[in-house]
Amino acid sequence: MNASKKVAAVTGANRGLGFETCRQLARLGIQVVFTSRDPSKGQAAAGKLHEEGLPVVYHPLDVTRFESIEHLAQFVRC
Repeated sequence: MNASKKVAAVTGANRGLGFETCRQLARLGIQVVFTSRDPSKGQAAAGKLHEEGLPVVYHPLDVTRFESIEHLAQFVRC
C-alpha cells in the first residue's frame, strides 16, 4: 500500500452499499481495499470498478474469523 495515501477497507463490498461506498471513495482518490467473504464474488465486483478505471484492491475478509482480520491488517501494513 502507498503509505502517503489514505486507505479505506470496506467490508461486504461485493454488493449494495459496500459496492457503492468503494466506488465513491475511489473517485475521491482514496486507496480502497475491497473486501468480501466470497473471493469469486468479490473479485468479480472489484473487476466492475476496475472497468470504470477505479484502482481498488481486492482482499478476502471474513469478519467472524480473527485470522482473516489479521491477514487483512498485514496486507494493509505492507
